[in-house]
Amino acid sequence: MTRSLAALSRMGGLALLWVSCASFGAQPVSSDAPPLPELGKPAPAAEPLLGRIQVFGDWAVGCDNRLTCSAVSLIPDGAGTSYSVLVSIQRAGGPEGASTLRLIGADQLAGKIDLFVDNRALTRATAAHDMIEMSGAPAIDFIRTLGSSYTFELREKKQTLDAPSLRGLPQALRYIDEQQGRVGSKGALAALGDGPADLAKPIPPGPTVTPDVAPVADSGPLDLTPEEQAAARKLAVCEAHFDNEHPFETHILDTDHALVLLPCNAGDYNVSAVPLVATGGAGKWQFQIARFDHVPGSTGDPGTPPLIVNARWNPVRGELSSFAKGRGLGDCGTAETYKWDGATFRLTEARSMPVCRGAWEWPVLYSVAQG
Repeated sequence: MTRSLAALSRMGGLALLWVSCASFGAQPVSSDAPPLPELGKPAPAAEPLLGRIQVFGDWAVGCDNRLTCSAVSLIPDGAGTSYSVLVSIQRAGGPEGASTLRLIGADQLAGKIDLFVDNRALTRATAAHDMIEMSGAPAIDFIRTLGSSYTFELREKKQTLDAPSLRGLPQALRYIDEQQGRVGSKGALAALGDGPADLAKPIPPGPTVTPDVAPVADSGPLDLTPEEQAAARKLAVCEAHFDNEHPFETHILDTDHALVLLPCNAGDYNVSAVPLVATGGAGKWQFQIARFDHVPGSTGDPGTPPLIVNARWNPVRGELSSFAKGRGLGDCGTAETYKWDGATFRLTEARSMPVCRGAWEWPVLYSVAQG
């Protein structure tokens, strides 16, 4: 997501898109149509429980269902629209708790970069592919240093490239320690103590998504008749027609099902589509509203169809992604990824950023192990 959001963060447009849809029922497309085929009986699964984003000063932090926590730097209020460098801190849950620190450039971050803390040269790092990355013990040491300091600068040949704010970082790091059960241990990031370094909550048993069907290659768009298109729009409660810039998008899910993404609303930087599942084959397609174990974050009121925003379908992985931007910079909004299991789209990853303050990398709030 880092690269995709970094690219989207350079796009313009600031107006928010508000989407509303009328209520719908999962009825057949017409009263005289034969009963729709069942999509299958999905295995019982608990509703995915997502973490929450907490904002401390100029930092946002969140943890997922497996206690992996991430913190990212934010633009101070009134300081402009974006950093040239974003600071991302991640720590895995459990006793081992691997840590990673990344300094991610929005444009060009390359070569030797001097890292200054409280106006003191701490180390020189080499940037590659617009990023400086540290892991293991060096990352933990550097994170702790940042958490106990006042200023942080990246310099190249004595010229300051950026100075991400550290205001709120100590609280964000302590929040990670609390969520992972490291408070009072030698392994904590901020709440250090004399406890054993491996003191931590165990990682909760992780959900897995094991598709009952293997992904299949797309064989080109479905040939939907005008009558079938009209039936799909009626079911989706979206009978307004877009121009050719936003046509129906179709993909093969498996040997029995196809995905139809029906554009229902479009703004400067968000295109919202109602996802339908089609069965029956050429000339006799029938449609149902796609099922999700967790509705996309951009969906409207209860009882309205789910909405996938700026949809992407990955046929190799059998994954459908939604990325709803709160503004054109792509520094706030919601993002979800789902895997088709033969009957339902199962959530595999969710990210969110509730504040529009220059962060193009968002904390993960839900993740699953791929089966």
